[in-house]
Amino acid sequence: MVKRLYKDENDRGKSLDDRHEILNVYRSQCAHCKHFKRDDYYCPAYPDGIPDELLEGDATHDKRRTDQTGDTLFEDAD
Repeated sequence: MVKRLYKDENDRGKSLDDRHEILNVYRSQCAHCKHFKRDDYYCPAYPDGIPDELLEGDATHDKRRTDQTGDTLFEDAD
């Protein structure tokens, strides 16, 4: 899993990461979810980093997973 490198707006831009290489915009629900923050690849269900299998589109987030925080699930942004 790719870890989120900053949690505070004041730290934005201090670190580079490669999450853009993992996100598959064609297969991943994340790319089309209203909870997904594109500017830092953040989701409230995974405040420390979205699991690779979700970013890659190998898994879906239609029901609560044991590794998530809270009850946030995929909701289409449209």
